[in-house]
Amino acid sequence: MSSHGSGPRGIHRPALPAQERPALGEIIRAFFGTNGSPLDQGLARINQRLGLHNDPKPEIARAAAAHIRVEATERMSRNIYYAPDMDGQAEPGEVVWIWAPSDGPEAPPRERAMLVIGRDRHTILGLLISPNPKHAGAESWLDIGAGEWDAAGRQCWIRLDRVLEVSEQGVRRQGALFPPRRFDRIATRLRNNYHWG
Repeated sequence: MSSHGSGPRGIHRPALPAQERPALGEIIRAFFGTNGSPLDQGLARINQRLGLHNDPKPEIARAAAAHIRVEATERMSRNIYYAPDMDGQAEPGEVVWIWAPSDGPEAPPRERAMLVIGRDRHTILGLLISPNPKHAGAESWLDIGAGEWDAAGRQCWIRLDRVLEVSEQGVRRQGALFPPRRFDRIATRLRNNYHWG
């Protein structure tokens, strides 16, 4: 009896015809998915989160609005410090982007910039950045000028009276740092007006 197609103890099992046998590539795709190995998938996710991907357009899959908790700034008071760290998690002083609800129930979410001012374990705290000129002169908004947070280079304002709390998984990082002196102006306003440390 030939060993081809034989099972243990001489039990004969017919071999599958070649066209019915799964190819090695099919097995690998079924096990690892179509996007390569788990290592490749992990590296691609890290690169995307750090803003190092080649596609400058936001991902369509992330177009759903992130879960955002909005609180009065004084209720979230804590020590504020400038410590951006591009090698790790999003830290105070970094600008990140979130998908936020738009005006009106039928409007799709919009990607908005926010300045990170604090964090908890898996969430980050931030202040919303807006290029809308109607915020000029408003007491709860501070002029921060133009910067990496607006691709069109428009003058922007940052909202001081509300803090956004967002899961770190719900943000897009692009390696944008807020200028330290402008951050200090914001920190001073938070300390003086909203009881931050």
